[in-house]
Amino acid sequence: MTIFDVDELMNMGRTCVNLVGNCLTTIVVARWEGEFHDKRAAVFGRPEEMELDLREGELAFAEAARND
Repeated sequence: MTIFDVDELMNMGRTCVNLVGNCLTTIVVARWEGEFHDKRAAVFGRPEEMELDLREGELAFAEAARND
């Protein structure tokens, strides 16, 4: 019975490590390929993101941010 409890706890830990690893790998590969934009990441989710989208001609993204 206690083996199942320990396994459940270990499984939660493995899931967290897997999630963090997947997120980090995505960023590393995007930087490597030149697709990660530091300016865009710094303003993600803030009003400045809409202004950056408008300056870069990303009208669909700016409109989506305005509707939020």
